[in-house]
Amino acid sequence: MAIEDFDDILPHVGSFGAFQKRILLLSLPVNYFLAVVYMAQIYQTLTPEHWCAVPELSNLELLDRRNLSIPLEMRDGELVYSRCRMFDVNFTQMDVTEQPNSSWPTKPCSTTDGWDYDLSGGMYHTIVSESNWVCDDDWRPNFAQAMFFVGAIIGSLLFGLLADWYGRLPVLIMSNVLACGAGVATGFAKGFVDYVICRFLVGMAYDLHYMMMYIILMEYVGPEKRTIVGNVPLAIFLTLGASSLPWIAYALADWRLFSIISSAPIAIIVVAWWLVPESARWLVLKGKSDQTLKTLQQCARINKKTVDPLIYEQFQAATLRTYQLEKDNPTNWMDLFRSPKMRQRFLIITLTWMVITVVYDGYVRSLAILPYSVFITNSIAGALELPADLVPVVTLDRLGRRWTLMMALSLAGLSGVATGIVPQSSAMLMTLLAMASRFFITIAMNTGIQYTVELIPTQLRGQGTGVVHITGHGATFFAPFILYLSTYYNTLPYIVLGGLSIFGGLVCLLLPETADQNLPESVADAEHFGTGQSFFTMPCLSKRRERRRRLNDVDNVKKTLPASDVVGVETINSTRRYVKDLSHPPCQLGKSKQESGPRRQQTDGWQNDSFASSDPSLQKNQTTRF
Repeated sequence: MAIEDFDDILPHVGSFGAFQKRILLLSLPVNYFLAVVYMAQIYQTLTPEHWCAVPELSNLELLDRRNLSIPLEMRDGELVYSRCRMFDVNFTQMDVTEQPNSSWPTKPCSTTDGWDYDLSGGMYHTIVSESNWVCDDDWRPNFAQAMFFVGAIIGSLLFGLLADWYGRLPVLIMSNVLACGAGVATGFAKGFVDYVICRFLVGMAYDLHYMMMYIILMEYVGPEKRTIVGNVPLAIFLTLGASSLPWIAYALADWRLFSIISSAPIAIIVVAWWLVPESARWLVLKGKSDQTLKTLQQCARINKKTVDPLIYEQFQAATLRTYQLEKDNPTNWMDLFRSPKMRQRFLIITLTWMVITVVYDGYVRSLAILPYSVFITNSIAGALELPADLVPVVTLDRLGRRWTLMMALSLAGLSGVATGIVPQSSAMLMTLLAMASRFFITIAMNTGIQYTVELIPTQLRGQGTGVVHITGHGATFFAPFILYLSTYYNTLPYIVLGGLSIFGGLVCLLLPETADQNLPESVADAEHFGTGQSFFTMPCLSKRRERRRRLNDVDNVKKTLPASDVVGVETINSTRRYVKDLSHPPCQLGKSKQESGPRRQQTDGWQNDSFASSDPSLQKNQTTRF
């Protein structure tokens, strides 16, 4: 077989041997650290229940001080102690056994005296309680989180350019060193400015600190193993990170120590410089065929493979052709706006992705609103990542991308709105609905990643997907401010996020279905892609109609044959059985992709039923989303 691309030479040097397993082993902690980088601030900025401090009553127990000095007020339909006001009376001349009177005058808390914090239930002092970021300053944690996403935008642009200029491996090391250093430095932050700068720097590393390793791993693993290698370790270790972080914070009970201990291990990724090869595709596109050849020879040696030198010569010739083709046919993401239909679809794709990222981030960080322990709720929600990561594997090729995304967004939205409107006295129901909304938006995130990649034409897939993800980071900047609405009504963020999710579910119905379709290679292909599709296009329904058509064709042929033609009847019966074997039962959700007869589209580097992309770095399957 002639060697035309990188996938063709992988079987000769080993597509999943010791060389690839070494990269996979080092990628496992990267998957875990993805949760650390993304979710650490939740446990650095927890806000304990608080009220005004009254130094004159310091000799009393905490709750006794509160009962005597703090007025009651209506909040979210309930009568609770005020967080930001106190009785304006002379406590030094008061009998401490006296009962407070609601007619007493009140005043705002004194910033000099500060606040008392209730640290029961495993709660601990965070930067919020240390710096008194409450009442008039309660916007500060949300602003710091917003700056994290500003950093993500700038980091995506900056490290993206560096990855194109100097390679994926140097950016992998730089981004992880930055995440480690800024994460550890967060534990030493002395004030608001220090903390915001640290969060900004951690945000710069977000996404690319993980994605560079993912790109390299996927390029060196054979197509037959990419779905498992790309999805299962990520799903398991991301779930492990999301569900274990709350208990690490709970056990340490110190936000500074938590920041240092959770971030310092990221430094282990530095060993990738000596153990992980450079991206094969980047080497090819930069015309570094000699370096690519050395990497392949190393791979063959570690995998104990003997390769005919002619194979290497064919590969070098193929890489030179690829390099020249890329050089002679440059593309620009602005080409996505040159045709009306592609422009419209790209804007819809971008809008839908912005909705997904905002709602996902909002649901992840909103669990502190719920009436139960934030450690328990976050741990359960983290555990839901795994099943939510695996559901799209079952549904995408049966229900299709569009309907899976629409239903996931709609159910996430309805669950969120319901969380916001149920009585807050129904704590268990509210929590179950919040967990359901988190589960469905995770499915939407996984589906949206794949759907976005497939809708953008191959020649612009790399640049187009990058633009979509950067706009997603930009939109997520507003998620912390949506959560800030809880200061006006506790569950208002759920109503707003739920409404956005329902809107996104309706908007995505304007896009064409990509399941079982030949994906567009160029903008011209994209202009005609989806023409003739019905509104209810769904793979399982299409396969059922195709099965019926095939069986009807067999029956019609059978009717035209003489009844005495035994050979003909046997032939028809055999044909009927063959058609049945090839056909799919209607809407059967229990089978895997491999059983469903996937289409395989020849591409310049990937042959995978989930994607048809010219860029292996974009082959992010169902569970890849950050």
